[in-house]
Amino acid sequence: MQISKPIEFIGNLVIGIFKSILPIIEFIGQCVTNLFISLKYLLTGKVSLKNTLLQAAQIGYDSIGICLVIIFITGAVISLQVARYFYMSGGEAYVGGLVSLTILKELAPVFTAMVISARAGTAMASELGNMQITDQVDAMKTLHVDPIKYLVLPRVLASAIVVPMVTMLSIVVGLLGGMFISKISIGLHQHRFINSVWLYTHVKDVRECLLKALIFGIALAVVCATQGLNTRGGAKEVGVAVTKSAIWTTVVILILDYLVTWIMQ
Repeated sequence: MQISKPIEFIGNLVIGIFKSILPIIEFIGQCVTNLFISLKYLLTGKVSLKNTLLQAAQIGYDSIGICLVIIFITGAVISLQVARYFYMSGGEAYVGGLVSLTILKELAPVFTAMVISARAGTAMASELGNMQITDQVDAMKTLHVDPIKYLVLPRVLASAIVVPMVTMLSIVVGLLGGMFISKISIGLHQHRFINSVWLYTHVKDVRECLLKALIFGIALAVVCATQGLNTRGGAKEVGVAVTKSAIWTTVVILILDYLVTWIMQ
């Protein structure tokens, strides 16, 4: 009896862990499946250009304003924190390079993807979730229209296009924020700031930034669309799906950020 109780406890613990992990594994599998089906339709040319452009316009319009504001403030904060210390040590010529590399390598792609996922990604999950609970998705299947082709692929392709574009704008705005604050805080001339950016920023850094933005864009669209299509029940479940999509995309973006950074080293 004394031996069976610990064994029973360990067994129940393992079963509980497995039951909690199983839905996560299942959801990841659904995301990968939807991604490969979308790629199949894309490679065979079965994509709606009209829907893709409509989704791209919607994603960009919904997110670009808040993205640029956040990145401008981020660049300004980085410059405010480091400019004075660099100035006291005689290293003010490095301020522009530090701000540029920080924004390029991490902040611009990650913050842009997170903002778009919070704004446009949750809207995807909500829209598809409402379509699912009102049987619109089932009606499409009845008419032999694949929901992945008509609903998921345009959103994935649009996000893959828009996120890198907004990221590039975010980089410029973030550098402007850093340059503006460095001018105010330590009187650093804009020419010296720009020269430092030019000196320490390489094509490899821009390529890594755009690659991250592309991967994040695809990932957030796939996760949010899959979460929306998995919605069952009523209005309450739509809210739950939106919350889950926001959490999932944040976690996925951070994991992919680490993996891409590790691979590109």
